[in-house]
Order: sequence, then C-alpha cells, then structure tokens
Amino acid sequence: MKLFLFGIGGTGARVLRSLTMLLAAGSKTPADLTIIPILLDMDMQNGDTERALREVELYRAIRRTAYKDTAASQGSQTERRTFFATPLQPLGTLQAENAQEKIGDSVLPKLTDHEGTFEEFLSVSSMDDIDRELLKLLYDNSARPTSAELKLNLSVGFKGNPNIGSVVFNALEDSAVYKYFTGAFNDQTDRIFVISSIFGGTGSAGFPQLIKLLQHPSQKIQIRNAKKGAVTVMPYFALEENSQSAIDQNRFLSKTKAALSYYQTQVNLDALYYIGDRPGSKLYPNVEGGSKQTNNAHVVEMLAAAAILDFANKPEAEFSDAKRYFEYGLKRNDRTLDLPHFHDQTYNGILEPLIRFAYATKFFTDFVPTNLGEAFAKNLALSQNLRTNTFYTSLENFMTHHFKTWLNEMAQNDRAFYPFDMLNDFNAMVRSKRIETGFFDKGLSEKFLRDQAGKIENTFQTPFPEPEKRFMQLLIEIAEKAREKLGPLNRQLSDANV
Repeated sequence: MKLFLFGIGGTGARVLRSLTMLLAAGSKTPADLTIIPILLDMDMQNGDTERALREVELYRAIRRTAYKDTAASQGSQTERRTFFATPLQPLGTLQAENAQEKIGDSVLPKLTDHEGTFEEFLSVSSMDDIDRELLKLLYDNSARPTSAELKLNLSVGFKGNPNIGSVVFNALEDSAVYKYFTGAFNDQTDRIFVISSIFGGTGSAGFPQLIKLLQHPSQKIQIRNAKKGAVTVMPYFALEENSQSAIDQNRFLSKTKAALSYYQTQVNLDALYYIGDRPGSKLYPNVEGGSKQTNNAHVVEMLAAAAILDFANKPEAEFSDAKRYFEYGLKRNDRTLDLPHFHDQTYNGILEPLIRFAYATKFFTDFVPTNLGEAFAKNLALSQNLRTNTFYTSLENFMTHHFKTWLNEMAQNDRAFYPFDMLNDFNAMVRSKRIETGFFDKGLSEKFLRDQAGKIENTFQTPFPEPEKRFMQLLIEIAEKAREKLGPLNRQLSDANV
C-alpha cells in the first residue's frame, strides 16, 4: 500500500520532519506501507522545508544500506526491521502513466515556474481596464510593502494570505507535479493524506483546493474512490512583533474560525484530524519565509505526524460512509509533558519506539566512539569506517544533528515535550524512570553494553556479511536490551511530572 502524503506549506514541512523522526524510531506502520511525501510550497528556499528535505534524504540513504532489498528477506527470521523500516519514496521515482514531464526525485517538486509577484501571476498588465480596476478593489495595491497584496512576491509564499494562495492553487491541476501524481496513482488500496495549517496562507489556501480537486468528477476513479484523510493544524504558537512583516498573527483565530465553518460543509474526507494548542510564552521569529524561517520543533507537530500513522494503520473495514472527526487530548494540561502525560494509543504507537531509538542513539553517539578497541567494533571495522563510510556518517548526522536537535527543540519549547535527558548516563536518560543499580547489577553500565554488543554482533556475522547491515541489527537489539533493563514505566501522573 502506498500513502501519498501531501504536505502543504511550512506546517506540512515541519510535520514531515516529525514524521521522519517517528519512522526512524520504528513507529508502527503496515508491513507493506510505502509513504510518498509530496511538499507543495511556492517558497522553495524555506528553511523548515530545506531541513525536512535533508532529513528525508538522510533517512533514505541510511535505509538503503541498512536492509536487504530482496523480497525474500522481508520474511527473514534473522533480520529485524524497526528503525528506518518504512520506505519514504519521492513521487518522481514512481512510474507514472502518460507523464509528459519529469518532476525530478525531490520531495519538493516545483509547483510552478512563476517567480514574480502576484500581479505578474495574474497577468494584470494584459487585462482590460475594467478588470484591472476590479482587482484593485479585491486586493490591496497600496505602496506599503507589508500590505500590498498585488505586489506580493510569491517566491516566499503567501505570507498568511489565503485569499492569494487560493488563486494560485486553483491552477494546481495543470501543474506538472499533479499530473505526475495522477499518472502514478493506480492501485485501489492506495490512500491519500494531507497536512496543512488552518491559520496561515499556503496551508489554509491549498488544503480546500486540493481536496476539491481530488474529489472532482473529472479525476480518475482510483483517486476519487481512494481513502482520504487530513490533519488540520490550528494555531499553536505566537510570533514576535515585526512591523515590517506582512504576517498578522492577530488574524490567526478569525481565519481559523472562518476555515472551520467552511470545512464543516465543503470538505468531505474519510478521516479529518484537528490539533492545536494555546500559544506559550516562547515567541517564534516573525519571518515571512525564505531560508531564515526555521521554527523549533513542537509537540503539536509530532502529534500531527502521529495522526498520519493512525490513518495509515486503520483497517479498511474501519472506514464508513460517514465523515469521522478526531481531536487530541492529554491526560493533564501541564506546560511540560513527559511520557506519563499520554494515553495508551500514543504511548504504544510512537513513544515506546522513541524510547528504544533514544537508547540506540546514545549507544551510537556516546558509547561506540569510546569503545572502538572492543571485539564488536573490530569485527565491524568501525575504527576505519566510522568517520569515512557514508552509512556511518549519515547515521551519525541523522542521530546527532537531527534527532537530538529535534528532541532538544521540543524540550525547550512551550508547550514542552521533555521525555529524555540525552546528556545523562544510560541509567538516567529516561526522565520518568531511573534504572535502579546495586552491588550486583549496575544497570546499563559500560561492561553490560560491551558484553551485550559482543554477543549480539557474533550472532549476525553469518547471515549478514555486510558490516552496515550487521550494525543496524546490533543497534536494534541493543536498544531492546536497554528497554528490558528499564522495565515497566509507572505511567501515573504525579507532581514530579509537571
């Protein structure tokens, strides 16, 4: 089954970033699932988007080397696929019927060739006088740089103006990326999911236009009949004051209310997920777009990514003719969240895998470099390959500069999600439970990790002669051993969890 995942605007990119982390950690997905991420944005230089693209490419590079690609190995009793298990495949790498134009292998295919102003996009200069005057009534054409809508440079997106974005997205059907999508969508079991914000410009404009297009009678029957879901992200952060910015956060709530009213009657999906949060005390920089727009990760984005997984995991029989709406809730409304704050479905689906991946990350980044003389490291030639082999450098880059950074950004945000202290030792890394140690059991000590790594690596030498594949199996098994040492977590909330 393929899940075609449309991420619209900056929110789409930020949620895709969190989804990549959850998939790297081994969050549960159907065994045959392939996710096709498609980012739709006019702002090709957006910092959030560029970061998400790098993480998807790192994920794909690690996965290609870590696992055997033959169909026979999928059922192997020896190989385990948890970390980086679900394929992420760019749309342009699929076969597409009647595709007259290639779109490349980027997750961010070019939406349009237009790089000028909204006025130029509409070809105002070639309009009749009466049409030009009408446009001036509909759109601000003042000389003020922060409010002149017709003068808006579309290369950095729509700057919170869905009335502009909806006009641009109206031409989506004629774009090369959408035509390629329709040519590649052929399986009756494939599904479609859309990520968007409801309070910005690109997401709130593109979402209803895309849904309307997907359901139009002119679309091929496989697309019309496909199971479709979406997560709509409502306001969850506040911006710094910036008189030079065209983004007006005072309009976030009014735009949200208007959009919700429209969605209720005009948007028909099999599953629609809503999520948002009361903005906290940390203000985001008020950046209109471009490379400087890199917002810190937020727990809302992680939970929006969890909605994608929930939709992908739903059996066909669970869908019905009636529209289904989902909202998200916590056990308690604290501003700092830890593992006990989440209900069982979230905990089992995404947080348990995160615990294991956090242990694997700490093992690889903290333990391995200081134990290159051990037998397991010699057998894998880690002293020669750790800093030169593309697999290991990509894995180190992903874990250190992306996964740890993602966790740290959420821990420092408001609302905060702070389940791990990666600077602590292995026994104290999970904040909600310290591994007890005593005279006879030192918990996750260096000796324990050395012994386990040696035993585990020995068992994989015969079935996996390739050291990179052997090392991925080692990480998976070491993480499992660490999780066993941690034991059951007390998931009852107390004042210590605040």
